[in-house]
Amino acid sequence: MDKKKNRHVLEPIVRNLADIDFYKLTMLQFIWWFFSKEVVTFRFKNRTDVQLLDYIDLDELKRQLDRVTKMRFPKWATAELKRRYSHLFSDNFLSWLGELRLPQASVEIVDGNLLLEVTGPWPEVMLWETIAMCIVNRMYKLAKMSELKLEEKVVLVEGLHRAEVKFERLSKYPDLVFVDFSTRRRHSYEHQEAVLRTAMRMIPNQLKGTSNVLLGLRLKLPLVGTMAHELPMAFQVLFWDEDEKSERLVSQAKLWKMWEEFYGGALTIALPDTYGNDFGLEDFKPFAAKWAGLRHDSGDPFEFGEKVIAFYNSLEIDPKEKTVVFSDGLTDETMIQLWIRFHDRINLSFGWGTHMGNDMGFDVWPDGDRGLKALSIVMKLVAVLKDGRMVGTVKLSDNPSKASGPQEMIERIMRKTDYDFAAHETVACEV
Repeated sequence: MDKKKNRHVLEPIVRNLADIDFYKLTMLQFIWWFFSKEVVTFRFKNRTDVQLLDYIDLDELKRQLDRVTKMRFPKWATAELKRRYSHLFSDNFLSWLGELRLPQASVEIVDGNLLLEVTGPWPEVMLWETIAMCIVNRMYKLAKMSELKLEEKVVLVEGLHRAEVKFERLSKYPDLVFVDFSTRRRHSYEHQEAVLRTAMRMIPNQLKGTSNVLLGLRLKLPLVGTMAHELPMAFQVLFWDEDEKSERLVSQAKLWKMWEEFYGGALTIALPDTYGNDFGLEDFKPFAAKWAGLRHDSGDPFEFGEKVIAFYNSLEIDPKEKTVVFSDGLTDETMIQLWIRFHDRINLSFGWGTHMGNDMGFDVWPDGDRGLKALSIVMKLVAVLKDGRMVGTVKLSDNPSKASGPQEMIERIMRKTDYDFAAHETVACEV
């Protein structure tokens, strides 16, 4: 075993099934209602040039994952969701959620790399996404701190200090509001909570909520989230025939129509970049007047902001009545620059992730070591069962380095969406 790895048995990293992002619950109810029998595969991917097997002991990873399969969603949490969000969640869904147990995830080494995936009925496996990411990331950070001979208490002090400096900068722009989106790549649950409590103390009117269900319920913060790429990626396969009959991909617009009919006027922030933002905006035209706005997750955010304002103006919709949520690798400096550019032209919000919950310092190290710099990791829905075989799913986005899927499926989606890799700038996925 490599000396960097966690040799000892760790405390449980995820201790509660409510320690997930809110958008997983809003999507879960939608999936539970319409697609409860569909079988899918989620697979972990490390987009950073770090060999995780140098840091993560597979036996301990399996123990951490196995602990999760024995958990249930806490009764107090379902009761609180019912009390606070009865307009979103049905009693039947919350009752089912309270009995849910996640199936086993598979962990093995393939071609010298970590392979972590789970296959099963969609509603039963989908919560693994953020949970598995939190576990892998935390195990890496613990091993990395050990390798660098850094005590965690020192790291936590530096991380919280950095957050305080950022909050102080943001306080100079009191109308700039944001939501904590850091769950998926946080340093730890404890640090995420400490950062949130600090924001609540320093800039309470600017922190508009959190995506973390457990922390939001415990700290009495608003829960924020709608949908992720998971849904349009699955719809490529679920509505394959409709896409094939059309000259263009129609399944994304079908998703938005179903979502609107299911949730009504709630949760109407669309994520348009699964096939590139240009295609997404074209798809979004029939929904633009009724939906609250759009979320940015790839490509240049300043270009996106200008594009969205021009989009609404072209439809004779006042941009000041709509919202853009920026959420791609944000720093406090970028948020301030975006606010200065756009705040008097369109409503703004920011989903602040890695640089809020996993900027711990110690990322400048001798000999080219990356120090405690955050990993870029994802766990995506990569396949859906159709006609007896697993069919791969595709995500393209406005950053080609984030593209995923089997080559033949990518080519199919490109034909259906007129996506052009050459028209997009490839940017390294750092967070």
